[in-house]
Amino acid sequence: MSRRRWIGIAVAALAVPIAAGFFLVVVVDNVMRGFGACRVVRQKAFASPSGSQLVVVVWKACGATVPDSTQASIMPRGRTFSAESTPTFVSVRGHLDVVVAWSSEQAVRIGFIPGAGQIYKRDQRAGDVTINYE
Repeated sequence: MSRRRWIGIAVAALAVPIAAGFFLVVVVDNVMRGFGACRVVRQKAFASPSGSQLVVVVWKACGATVPDSTQASIMPRGRTFSAESTPTFVSVRGHLDVVVAWSSEQAVRIGFIPGAGQIYKRDQRAGDVTINYE
């Protein structure tokens, strides 16, 4: 066999394990990233009296080790909701139906059906909006 052919075989013999190792690292990384990922499903949006603000309600599921939750945020109309950048003012355990009633541009009432069991977060204000819980 010629020297050139031996070099080609040697390069191929080294390239295959390197490519297989890279592929394995990519697959393992994608699987591990999926374990920590949460799924956020937007449920409803409730507009303020003028329509300038929204209470956005989402259900959040993060896998078997973290209980599902229902969360709500207040944001300006026209802005895109993002679970990472839109702060929540309330978070409760489970998938609950949320009842929202705006009293004015600066006050909103929130209730849960069935009633909230475990409460993770329950702020009394979100920006300039006062939040009352029922």
